[in-house]
Amino acid sequence: MDPWRRKVSGIIAQVALLLLVSSGTVVADMCDSVMVTHLPPSSFRSSSQLSNSHSPGFAKLNRRDGAGGWSPVSSDRYQWLELDLGDRTRITSVATQGRYGSSDWLTAYLLMFSDTGHNWRQYRQEDSIGMFSGNTNADSVVQHKLQQTVIARYLRIIPQDWNNNGRIGLRIEAYGCPYSQYCKV
Repeated sequence: MDPWRRKVSGIIAQVALLLLVSSGTVVADMCDSVMVTHLPPSSFRSSSQLSNSHSPGFAKLNRRDGAGGWSPVSSDRYQWLELDLGDRTRITSVATQGRYGSSDWLTAYLLMFSDTGHNWRQYRQEDSIGMFSGNTNADSVVQHKLQQTVIARYLRIIPQDWNNNGRIGLRIEAYGCPYSQYCKV
């Protein structure tokens, strides 16, 4: 292939990639890394914790350490679990589990997000107020792909309902990519 055709082919490939990226096709597929698994315990906060072994730092998906997840002192709608992702992050989905080996899990929750950790916005889906269905047992994973991605540094889960025979219990993962990576596209 002569140099001119090679250059034209390269330009066409770049334009095609740009069109795919601008339509969201490639970005969505590339933006699904685990964002919580590698966070240190100091990145987790909560309204309360039942004991040290139920602290928010144990709320990572598929983890069994401590008491197998986060549980607050009281099971009511005033409880929350907060994640500091460290930097602005593009969140494309959220997954939950109950507390390992227990009867403690959420059946419904709200997702809040913030860039400051002080001013919170509630995630709203097009077809509902923004309440997510949770789990039906402690160990299966329920993942929700967000209809509109969230760009934020902080995430907060607010339990709305939980297993009648247990209490609030949660392990969580968020999937996405660094906002700076998303902006470079």
